[in-house]
Amino acid sequence: MKQRIILCLLLCFSLKAFAQIPIVRNFTNMEYAGGTQNWDIDQATDDRMFFANNSGLMEFDGDKWYSFAIANYTNVRSILFDSQKEIVYAAGTDEFGYFYTNLETYKIEYKSLSANLPASERTFGEVWHIHNMGSGIVFEAKRRLFFQTAQGKLKVFGIPYRVETSAVIDNKVIVSCQEGNYIFDGSKLTALPGTDELKGKMVRAILPYYGKTLFVTAQGMMFLYDGKKLTPYSLDISPLLEASQVFCACVSDNMLAFGTVKNGLIVKNHKTGKNWYVNGLTGLQNNTVLSIKFDRNKNIWLGLDNGVSYVMVETPFADLLGGNNNIGTGYASVVMNGKLFLGTNQGLFFMPSTLSNLPGQGRPLPINGVVGQIWNLTNINNLLLCGADAGAFVVKGNQAFPVKGTLGTWGFKALKHHPGYILSSDYQGFVVLKQTGTGVELLNRVNGFSEAGAGFEEDSDGSIWLSHWRKGIYHIWLSPDLKSVACVELFNGNNGLPADDNNLITKIRGRVYVSSRDGFRHYNPKTRRLEKDERLTKVFSTYGQALRIAEMPDGKLWVYKDNYLSIAKPSGKGYKVDSLAFGNLIKRLQMSLGHIGILDTEHTLLNYDNGFYVMRNSYKGLPEHKHFFLRSIWSISGERDSLLYSHFPSQKVERVKIPHSLNSVRIEFVMPEYRDNKAVEYSCMLEGYEKSWSVPQTATYKEYTQLSRGTYTFRVKARNLVTGETAEVSITIEVLPAWYETWFAVFVYFCFFVGALYLLVKFLQKRAERKLVRMQEEKERQLKEQQTQFLIQEEKKEKELVKLRNDQLTIELKHKSGQLADSTMNLVRKNDMLQAIDEKMSELSDSVRKEEAKTYLTKKINDIRREIKSNMADDDNWEKFQENFNLVYDNFMQKLTAQFPDLKKNDLKLCAYLKMGLSSKEMASLLNTSVRSIETARYRLRKKLELDSGENLTNFIQNMEKEM
Repeated sequence: MKQRIILCLLLCFSLKAFAQIPIVRNFTNMEYAGGTQNWDIDQATDDRMFFANNSGLMEFDGDKWYSFAIANYTNVRSILFDSQKEIVYAAGTDEFGYFYTNLETYKIEYKSLSANLPASERTFGEVWHIHNMGSGIVFEAKRRLFFQTAQGKLKVFGIPYRVETSAVIDNKVIVSCQEGNYIFDGSKLTALPGTDELKGKMVRAILPYYGKTLFVTAQGMMFLYDGKKLTPYSLDISPLLEASQVFCACVSDNMLAFGTVKNGLIVKNHKTGKNWYVNGLTGLQNNTVLSIKFDRNKNIWLGLDNGVSYVMVETPFADLLGGNNNIGTGYASVVMNGKLFLGTNQGLFFMPSTLSNLPGQGRPLPINGVVGQIWNLTNINNLLLCGADAGAFVVKGNQAFPVKGTLGTWGFKALKHHPGYILSSDYQGFVVLKQTGTGVELLNRVNGFSEAGAGFEEDSDGSIWLSHWRKGIYHIWLSPDLKSVACVELFNGNNGLPADDNNLITKIRGRVYVSSRDGFRHYNPKTRRLEKDERLTKVFSTYGQALRIAEMPDGKLWVYKDNYLSIAKPSGKGYKVDSLAFGNLIKRLQMSLGHIGILDTEHTLLNYDNGFYVMRNSYKGLPEHKHFFLRSIWSISGERDSLLYSHFPSQKVERVKIPHSLNSVRIEFVMPEYRDNKAVEYSCMLEGYEKSWSVPQTATYKEYTQLSRGTYTFRVKARNLVTGETAEVSITIEVLPAWYETWFAVFVYFCFFVGALYLLVKFLQKRAERKLVRMQEEKERQLKEQQTQFLIQEEKKEKELVKLRNDQLTIELKHKSGQLADSTMNLVRKNDMLQAIDEKMSELSDSVRKEEAKTYLTKKINDIRREIKSNMADDDNWEKFQENFNLVYDNFMQKLTAQFPDLKKNDLKLCAYLKMGLSSKEMASLLNTSVRSIETARYRLRKKLELDSGENLTNFIQNMEKEM
């Protein structure tokens, strides 16, 4: 009953502000591969975070987690980063010491300090706090303080009672026990005056607070201490603190943060009066906070009973409902009659008031009557209209009533030129709604136009502009009765726009503009064309994609597209644009079909993939500078990686020398950023190896294999997507020569070369000598062989000469025999012919003496002539001539007829006479014809032998036997 009363009171206090829940990023023990509980938190000068975990010291740089165990492997209960020595003190059960970087091996090593204690002092239980009080380091155990002086001497101071907590205030340690409070100055422990009121109370935190000291008890009670006396201190959150059991607390500027056992984190901002509540309902992993720490960005780290959480209180964004209160992807929102209505892809919801995120408050309540995708929420004359996938609805109370006849509805516009009428766009085109006393009703569909689109506006002349995502921009004039379209103009890539698709309609200061990928355009009614609006285009100066613009009642413009969000504030006749750099959150916005909502003049609702962000319009971020450093360089040569370099903040290493045997390396780098995973993009270049920067990516390492000897400069640029900050670091990498590339190796190579050259010369000399001897022997052998071959050749040539002579004699003998045979034959034949002629002539003489008739005498003479001619053409003689000719000329005739079968007898005779070397006159006599006939016969013979015009017939016949 008491808790209910407290919650009601707190609710009354918080109604002034809309619900704003800090965005929470959780890390489970599975992610950091450590124990569940985290007892202490600290931050290094280079932004790395350290956690005292059940498994040891945990380190996180925004990208990787590392774990280190203390000497006796117990739970680490407390840690402290020493920025001067750049070491991390850590303590557990009966153990305390520090971790440091060995600059020779670059490995993290642990050195125990408690090992230097006397044996009687080494059992002291758990060390829950470590403090740097300037003059030394204090380790707080339950009944002892261990003080290490600046000179390294370790002192032990006993405490009479069990310590609840301790803290450093003005370079002195205040120790709180239930029985009393003490102050330690480095030499002695004395009672803290004026603190009797704290007796019997468990103090959980001691904090510096506006020049005083604030004591916070486990029961949530607070006391201010001015050095003399205690004064009770109360806040509006005190009743909640009393009910939540405070376990830890911390302070930063105007903010007090309390970690509780039952209700997570509670934060109070004294400057604004605002409270934040982060718990299991709003996104925290669990409600038990064991440790708490503000980082340099004024955001809060929480060490939980199971896991680690990061609470982002210092951002322009807050979560309306929290990560665990999901009602779907946000699309539309509106505040009306003291209620906040929320449209998502899961339906329509409302919050009964402007709730804060107090523990125990539930989810938004659903509106009955409509489910599924909600596209639009519009307040027209205090009438809430809902455009949904199921159609148009009128919302009254917690019930939605459908408008009959409508399909899936994109949005609504009250027509200024037709009061009482509303133009709505659904999946099939435009419909006209008429307001009634109880709501709206469908008047008619607009005929003559069936295109649909979510973006449309009424112009000052009453015409309608509609953006179609694929076809372009339509300019529409409705008929006076609103029943049909009187005129339509289409603007696209062929008519005033750079492309057909993805052009948008927006309305600024009452004027309609078209937003395209190359800027803004407005309509000129005189020319009926779209003209480039250079003034508005120059205001935003971002191209490549059309900008969506939502104008707020105060004249501010929300401007957005993929991965870009800015707010433009009126400035004179123009605007001043402030771009928001929180790219990690902007990339989650769902704005393509959603609508920006207005909570009040200072807060805007933006839709994102898990609900709604509350945007603080006047947010001015803290100046930030993120550290960027090379984390390590590893050799990846061989089976196991070898560490070549590790980051040490105060050591500015400009050159790293790498042995040639380890010339394959992995270079790791990081810009610690905790507000989102993969929130930094990196681009690398190894000068001397690469000529251009790599494509930006979120990987925090770069590998190079088999680097040649030489000097390289590794450069890496980082771009923080959260802050927009960019930075660059570089390091020179010298790959040493291999053992075979050193000067000593070169000298050895030179000596080896000289020796080898000397041996080579001696070897060549001996080989030349041996070769000369072999050559002389070879020459003598060849000379003997040549002499032997000469004798053999002489003998062989003599035999061939004898054979040739015999062959020549045989041929000559055949030729002479042929000639003799021819002469003999011709003589015999001549004698026979002459004898026959003589007999005929004797007969002719007798006939003349007898004076026989003239005719008879003529006949006798003709017979004699015929016989002479017959003898001259006697074939038998030719056959005998041919036989003898073949004998003499080695069957010339047979070979000739075989090659030229078309030759006639006279052709053969002519060939034979040519072979014999007879002249044309001699051949004419033998053939009993004229010389002219012989020339004609020679011409015909050339054609039959297919001789070219310049080729000699006689030479051809003479040499023909050789070619055959």
